[in-house]
Amino acid sequence: MMDVPPNSAMPSTRGLNFFEADPNLSAVLALRAGPGEAERALPVLRELGEIAGTELDELATIADRNPPVLVTHDREGRRVDEIVYHPAYRRMQELGFCRFGFAAMSHRPGVLGWPGTVPHVVKYALSYVFVQAEFGLFCPISMTDSAARVLRLFGPDELRARYLPGLTSTSMETLLQSAQLITERTGGSDVGASECEARPADGYWEIWGEKWFCSNAGADVHLVLARPPGAPRGTRGLGLFLVPKLLPDGSRNRYVIRRLKEKLGSRSMPTGEYEFHGAVGYVVGQLDRGFHQMAEMINVSRLSNGMRAAALMRRALLEAAVHTKGRSAFGRALADLPLVREQLLELVLDAESAISIVLYAAAALDAADGGSEGHQRVVRILTPLIKYAVCRQARSAAGLSMNLRGGNGYIEEWPNARLLRDAYLGSIWEGAENVVALDVARAARKEAAHEALLADLEGRLARATDPVVSEDAAAVLRELASVREGFARFLDAWDDETEARITAWCDRLAAVTCAALLAEEADAEARQGRGYRKAAVARAYRLRRAERRDPLGWRTPPASVLRAILDGAQLDARALAAIS
Repeated sequence: MMDVPPNSAMPSTRGLNFFEADPNLSAVLALRAGPGEAERALPVLRELGEIAGTELDELATIADRNPPVLVTHDREGRRVDEIVYHPAYRRMQELGFCRFGFAAMSHRPGVLGWPGTVPHVVKYALSYVFVQAEFGLFCPISMTDSAARVLRLFGPDELRARYLPGLTSTSMETLLQSAQLITERTGGSDVGASECEARPADGYWEIWGEKWFCSNAGADVHLVLARPPGAPRGTRGLGLFLVPKLLPDGSRNRYVIRRLKEKLGSRSMPTGEYEFHGAVGYVVGQLDRGFHQMAEMINVSRLSNGMRAAALMRRALLEAAVHTKGRSAFGRALADLPLVREQLLELVLDAESAISIVLYAAAALDAADGGSEGHQRVVRILTPLIKYAVCRQARSAAGLSMNLRGGNGYIEEWPNARLLRDAYLGSIWEGAENVVALDVARAARKEAAHEALLADLEGRLARATDPVVSEDAAAVLRELASVREGFARFLDAWDDETEARITAWCDRLAAVTCAALLAEEADAEARQGRGYRKAAVARAYRLRRAERRDPLGWRTPPASVLRAILDGAQLDARALAAIS
């Protein structure tokens, strides 16, 4: 039994070190990045965790209540289209872009003292801690990071020389932030229906038309999809263009920001509508492969979306754990009550499975960038799968955490309301759920990417050596075999009717993937002599999510076992008997 806290207490996470409060992250990072890279990241994670739980969390609360404002004209009536930010948001920009260099670390060697560029897997672990305090700013950070990636991969030398230094700067004085503009009235999910035009001019292109959504409105650089004259319909006819805010002579480019959107969440960051009136644009890469090249930006952004959803779930779990361990009802700590124990365990499963699949994908992206064809296929299917499954789960996790706090959870003075509002966005931007689910099917049907994923997971489970965990690994292997067989039949029978089942298959693929990764992490923990805490999490996840056992047959772990899971304490193998 836990000690009984006061029934008048209103526990808060403000002031905690968000990294040190997490019993799971350091071990997962060590497994995915390797012990050397994880050790190098440790002091940064500690510093970041301290800032996230104090200054950044306070700044995020203020910025959420004071959203940016569009100033369309100056006092003399000239069009300026400037975004005015609250000082709290400006300070968050300094932390994200400059102090920690998130947008630069994949491109510029030496950020955070790294001997080269920071690996993706480390970047996403660091980002995960930051986003637990502030969600909205990471859209501009991700857009800027991924724009630099697109320019490095596809941009002509002239554009790289002109814009990459600013996109990868860690100084607010020289930083160039980026945005991407895809969605139009006619083309949201159906990007190929876009009507924005690109007309050739003398040494550049003129962009005409409108874009309905632009996150990070007011950015310095925009990557824009538009259709050149005579280009075919559909996505094959779209070119990719870099549209700067300022022209080389310092004058404003020829577009206007029509208005900023009033959004449910992500309020600290501006989203607006654009009208292009012959704006100067420069071709990025091959003119007839614009959408393919933009997809590189979209896929990296989708992985960032999954990371942000995982971070929201971790914060939701932290809020619920701190509240329920620090407050009592009916003479017992809330966390000691059976229903609450059950709900806390579910939040643990949500949060730990999410960061497992995100860091696994980030490590695969590192390998893919290194030339591994197999990992390129793994990344191809994992990014939409994570975007679908992890972002979807964040909504229910945020709602459950709010419910556990009760009435205060519904009040804007506490973080739960903001977590819930932000959680809904992850499933919408960079492709709503149906769009990314169909992209999972596309990756499987065209590239057999699911085979690369399943084979990699099977190889990992086959290397499990701990005798206790090996039993669970064998059970997950059976689930993987079943999914491979069933998914193959589903793909073979693909038509308009079976297409309606793709979201259910995404749920299954995500569940068995996470079950395999958790079992691998459990084996590593046990072999290192650190007990069976992760094995308890992995077993509960397998039985409940991968094997989909009847909830009426579940067993809720006793308070002592749950507390060990929440606090990161060691469990011996006997505790697994309490898990089902």
